[in-house]
Amino acid sequence: MAQRRKAKADPVDLLREVEARFSNGALPRGIILRGDERYFRERARDILVKRANELGYEVCMHHAERGNPDFQLSHLTGDLSGGGLFAGQRLVVVHDGAEYLAKVGGKPSQLTQAIEAFLAAPDDPGTLVLSIPSLRADHAVSKAVVASGGPILDLRKLYDSPSPWNPDPRQVELVRWLLGRARELGVKLRPDQAVYVCAATGNDLFALEDQLTRLRGAAPDELARIVGWNASIQPWTVAESLVAGDARKALAGIETLFRGGFQDKSGRRVVDTTALSTMLVASVARGVRRSLAIAEEIARGTDEVEAARVAGAAGRAAGEAIARAKSRPPRRWQAMLDEAAELERRAKSSVGLGPDDFALLSVRWARPPSGAATSRANGRRR
Repeated sequence: MAQRRKAKADPVDLLREVEARFSNGALPRGIILRGDERYFRERARDILVKRANELGYEVCMHHAERGNPDFQLSHLTGDLSGGGLFAGQRLVVVHDGAEYLAKVGGKPSQLTQAIEAFLAAPDDPGTLVLSIPSLRADHAVSKAVVASGGPILDLRKLYDSPSPWNPDPRQVELVRWLLGRARELGVKLRPDQAVYVCAATGNDLFALEDQLTRLRGAAPDELARIVGWNASIQPWTVAESLVAGDARKALAGIETLFRGGFQDKSGRRVVDTTALSTMLVASVARGVRRSLAIAEEIARGTDEVEAARVAGAAGRAAGEAIARAKSRPPRRWQAMLDEAAELERRAKSSVGLGPDDFALLSVRWARPPSGAATSRANGRRR
C-alpha cells in the first residue's frame, strides 16, 4: 500500500512563525523567502520591514527582477558593502535577482560575493532579506544565510484541489486560508461560500483578498452578484481531472480554461483556443502515459511507490498517481493513450481542437463516483 509522504510545511504556519519570531524580537542576519507564492513572500517581507523601521534600521529596497530597467546592481552592492547613511544598520531587501546570483565563468557572481561578505561581516551591518521564487539549497547564498543563523522559508502555493484521501472541497488548503483570512478581516463567510469564491476567482491570493474587501458588510444573498466568475485555470489541472475520469470537475475546468484562459509565470493570461488546446492535449497525453507506466509496473509486481518514482511521481503526487493508475487496467490506459495520441495529431493539423472535443473526452473517460457500482449492485429490482 502506498505511503503518503510528508507534505511541505504549510506556508500559513510559516508566516505565523515569522510574525511570532520577528515582530518583537531581533532580526536575523539573513533570511531567504523562497517559493512561488508571491503573496506570502510579500507578507513576510512586510513583517520584517515593519520591525526594521521600529528598530531604526535604514530600509533599502531593490527590485532585481529580470528586465527591470530601474534596477542598478552597483546600488545594491553598495548598500551591502557600506554602512547605513542615516542609521547604524540596514535592512537590505532584494526582490528576485536570480540572474545576478548565477555563476559567471564558474565563479560566484559579484552579487553573491557581496551578500557573503555582508553576512560574514563582524560589525553586524544589518539584515539581508532575499525574496526569490527559487534558489537551490546548495547555492552559496543559501549556505551563507544558514551559516549566519538565518532561516530559509519555503512559501509555496496553497493546494487548491482536494486530495484523494479527503475529497471534501471545504477542507482544501486554499478554502481554509480564505476562511481564516475572512475571520481576520471581519468578513462573514460560510465554508460553502468560500468554496464558490475560490472557484470563481482562482488561486490568486491577492485577488481573493480583494474579493473579501468587496464582501465586507455585504448580505449573504449578494455573494454571487459581488463575486463574478473571473477564474483562470492551468491546463495541467484540467488534464488531471480528465485523466482521473472525474467528468464533473473536468467539464467545469474545461469551461473555465476556455472562457478565462490561464495565467503563465510572467503574469500574462493566455486565452487563445489553439494554444490552450495544444497545452491541454499534451498534458492529457503525459498524464495517461504516466498512469500506463505505473499500472504496468504494478502489474509486474513492482512496489507501488517505486513504480511511481520510476514514472516521475514523488511526494504528494505519488499517492495520487498510484491511486489513479490502479483505477483502470493497463489495457484501458493503453486505449486512452491511443486516443490521446489521435487528439494530438488533430491539434497539429488544420482541423484543430476546441472545448467540445475535450468535453466529449471527459464523458468517454468518465468513471462512476466511488460507491456507485456497489449501490447499483445492492439495489433491488422492481
